[in-house]
This record gives sequence, C-alpha cells and structure tokens, in this order.
Amino acid sequence: MMIPSYWSRESSVGWQPGDEVYDHPTPLDQEGTLARTLESLSTLDNTDFSLVILACATAAEIERQVEARVREIALSIDLPVETYVISHSHLDRFHEVLMEGGENLRDVLSLRGYSNIRNMCLYVPYVLGAEVAILIDDDELIDDTRFVDKATEFIGNRFMGQTIDGVAGYYLNTKGTYYDDVPEEIHWMTYWDRFGSKREAFDKFIPGEPRLKLTPFAFGGCMVIHRALFRTVPFDPRITRGEDTDYVLNARMFGFNFFLDNKLWIQHRPPESSHPTWQRFREDIFRLVYSKAKIDGQTERVNMSIVEAEDFDPYPGEFLRDTLDDKILKTNLILALDYLANDRVDDAKETIRNIWLAKTKAIPTQNPFEAYLDFQSRWRKLRRLTASELSQKMQEIVLSGNLHREEEERRTQLMREKFDAMSADEMRNRIQEFPLFKGLSPRQVDSLIAISRREFFTKDEVLIQQGSEERDLFFVLRGRALITMSNHGDETVGMAEVGVGEMLGEVSLLIDSPHSASVIAMEPMEVMRITRHSLAALMANDPALAGRLWHRLAQLLGDRLRDSNVRYLKRASEIQDIADELIQTGPLSPEDRNKE
Repeated sequence: MMIPSYWSRESSVGWQPGDEVYDHPTPLDQEGTLARTLESLSTLDNTDFSLVILACATAAEIERQVEARVREIALSIDLPVETYVISHSHLDRFHEVLMEGGENLRDVLSLRGYSNIRNMCLYVPYVLGAEVAILIDDDELIDDTRFVDKATEFIGNRFMGQTIDGVAGYYLNTKGTYYDDVPEEIHWMTYWDRFGSKREAFDKFIPGEPRLKLTPFAFGGCMVIHRALFRTVPFDPRITRGEDTDYVLNARMFGFNFFLDNKLWIQHRPPESSHPTWQRFREDIFRLVYSKAKIDGQTERVNMSIVEAEDFDPYPGEFLRDTLDDKILKTNLILALDYLANDRVDDAKETIRNIWLAKTKAIPTQNPFEAYLDFQSRWRKLRRLTASELSQKMQEIVLSGNLHREEEERRTQLMREKFDAMSADEMRNRIQEFPLFKGLSPRQVDSLIAISRREFFTKDEVLIQQGSEERDLFFVLRGRALITMSNHGDETVGMAEVGVGEMLGEVSLLIDSPHSASVIAMEPMEVMRITRHSLAALMANDPALAGRLWHRLAQLLGDRLRDSNVRYLKRASEIQDIADELIQTGPLSPEDRNKE
C-alpha cells in the first residue's frame, strides 16, 4: 500500500518561486492529515501487506525536514503493518546506483510532480517484489474493515473474458455520496460542465450490477494496480494533473484493462483548496489539451490499440474531442465577466490569459504519444536493470527505509543467539516429527543430525539460488521462505511458501539437475542442512537407512508433484483461454511473448 504525502515550507514562509505546486501540501509547522489516515488503518481486518509512505517535499531545502517529520508521525502511531518511509534521500541513492552502473536513467525516477510521484508508487513495490500496489492518499480515511480484501479480490483474475489489470475504487464525500463536493449550479461552467460529466459517469459506472465495470476513469487515491501492468505501463510524467485518468488511457493503449469495483470505496477528506478558480481551470486546460494531443498523435504499433475519445465517455471523453477549443474559449469569457462583475480585475486578466495559453504554451511541442512511448521504453529498461544486476542494491535502499529496522535487527540477533544455544536434545525433538524423519529409529535420527549443520538466515537472505549446482537438503526448523522463479533474469515470480518441517532441495538431489528456482527467507529462519556428499556417505554405510530414506524422498517428491498437478488442473481452462486469445491476436514481440 502506497501513500504519498506532500509537505511544504512553514506557514510563515509560504510558497516560493521554484517550489512544486500541489493541491494542498501540509506546511511543516502544521499537523496535516497524514496521521489521521494512518490511524484509520487500524480498522482493517487484513493487514497482510507492507505500507510505504512517500515523503515528498515541495522544495529541495526542506527535504531532510520532511523525511524526519513523516518518520516522526509514522513512529507515533501503532501501525499494524510493516512500514517504510521513502523520501528524497532514498531517491538520491537510487540515482547513485544507476550512475555507478553507467545508466543515464535518473530522469525516470523523481519525487517532483504528481505523475513522477505516482511512478515511485509503482517502482518501490516492484523493487520489493509485490504482486499488487494499492494507491491511496494522505487525506483519506479507511472505514471499511474489508478494504484490502476487496482491493485484492479480483486483481489479476479474469472477468467476461478480459484480464483485470487494474481496479478503481471511488471516493465518498462528507455526505456519504460519490459526487464531487461542488455547488450544484455554477454559472461560468455552462460550457465546461466537467462536474456534470463526472456525475453522469459516476451514475453510469458506480451503482448497479455488475459489481465490476470496464471504466474510463480512476481515482489516484483509490487505485489498485497489478504487477503485470505497473511493470510495463508507467504514469506519463508530462501530465501535471489528472494523471490517474490519463493512466487508464495509457493502460488501454497497451491492452490492459481497468475495472471499477462498486464495492471498493474510501472516505475522501481533503483540506479546502486555496487556489483561485482561474488557476485550477488553467491546470485542467493544460492536462486535457495534452491528453487530446496524445490521442490525436497515435500511430499504428504492434501490440498496441488505437483509442478514441469516445472510448472514455462520458468523462473524460467529453473533453477530449475537437470541441475542446470552443469550450475553453466560451468558458473563460464567462468566467472573466463574472470576475469583472465582482470587481476582481486581476483575476479576470488571468482568466483571459487562459485563452492565449490554450493556443500557445498548452499545445505540446512534441507528439505526446511518441514522447510517452520513449519514456515507457526507458521505464522498461529501468525495470529490467532492477530485476537483474541492480536488484540487491535497490532492495537494500528500500529496506533501509523500514521504520523498525533497528528493532528487527536486534530481535534477529536475539533469535540467532537462542538458535546457537540449541542443544542436541532440542534439535532431536524438533525434527523427529518431520515427514522425512518420522518412523526412523532414534539411532538413525542421531546419525542424520551428526552429519548436518545448523544455519541461520536473516530476512531476505537467499538459501538456494536458481541455477545453482549445489545438491544439499534443507529442513526448516523455524520461519518461512518463499520459492521464486526468475524469467531470463527479467522478472521474478513468487511460486510458493514453505514453513516449519518442510524440506527444500530434494528435486535437484534426486534428479541431479541445477536448481530451477530460488528460495528466499521471508523472515529470520533456522534450518538444518545436509550436504549430498555426507548423505551419500552415510547411506553407503547404512543400507537399511538408505532404503528408507530413498523411499521416503521419492514419496515426498511424488506428493509435491501431485499437489502441483492439482493446482495446474484448476487453472487449465484459464490457461486455454489465454492460449486461444494469443492465437487470435497473431504474432507477438519477443518481450510480450515472454510475458505471456
């Protein structure tokens, strides 16, 4: 779960030229809304996730203060989940690693601007190996105990023959409705009925059946994105506002689907905006002119879809048509007259300036479609580097943001000391009920203990490396591990978890082949390791024990294969559906073929 939090200079200083502009950043001398949002996490039934708070500063001079302030707030709350605070210091280290590797990809990762911050909301989960990223904001409250369960209920599955790559929830206002908190009648919006179009869209996609509907819009503060999507499609950094709905457009271009779930909501409680109406309108002009230019600038590409404004009706499609210029002109004229009627001459001048900007600076100098594809290719390159040679360094940077890392290290050290002090009797009592040892005589169990060695692994440490030629057996005494498989060094997928009493490495031992998967400690682990050489020597001297062990190893391997086969058969029909779709869509690029 990702929560970006925006912070500005102290109230007495205020905004300065060159500072980033966000809707309502919290001044460093104020409490803000973050603590309230974090406290609401205590209502959740499901806390099986990691929380990452992005501490984002509006100015370089306050970056360290912002990181310290956010850490202070997070530490003051008894959070029910593993929590990280990631800020500009971590970003600087990301950049250093990229430069050390000779890659000029610094511009792909940034904490400046909404879209770049949203991309960090995708990159950090990617580094941590997450399957799903849940994006919320720091001005929201979770009051649904099943929020996480609902957010992850459908993601990555299929609905009506289509993959569910993204899930959009919606906001509830102070009145308990899903509409924007705005006056019903606003004179100047006669030709710019954005809220009316949004109401129409909300009424069309939120209530009623089915629960899931293919949606043309999304809310960045209630957005669920599957790894298959965020590893391929980034937010467009040239979009300054409305990056969430633009992301739906980008995903659709690449053949990914966003569905709105009408059971997934979050309470939205933003502070009042201090920006004048003409300024907020100006931001809408720039983002909508840009999105329209992106649609108009599309060209045929392999494995991409051409999208039309109509695909996003009623909102934002209504504002992506050729009538956009006319809407901008008429709306600004009416708004300027309203300002003049209230003797607000300076505001009227800025409103008229909007008309000029819409015809000049708002028009992209470069084809937005081509520019986005260039950024997307750089995003994919960053992702591939992160999954291969930069993996360990990038993970270490993120892990350093763990709020309770020192406490975890201290607890790990205590566990290690306790493990080192384990007696032979304690070891025997632990393992004699393990499947491989059950039924063996005390003498035979002691023989196996005598040739073993006990080892301790810290969280995220690798027990077995994919491709390794080692032929050792591991028995889990304490803790859990994750079996992962890497796809050509480009993507790592979690396959299964193993816990106390389970055995690892028997497949490579029996069929004499390199390990086909890696095993990584999910928490501090205690294991017993027996090397192939020592096991072979023991069995050569004890034929009775050898017979029982070979029989038991083969039996356990058979059970594991049968379990795998059952899981495969349950997904056979889904696999066939995917194969049928691939046949119909024709040839794929090598990268897309690997992905499928």
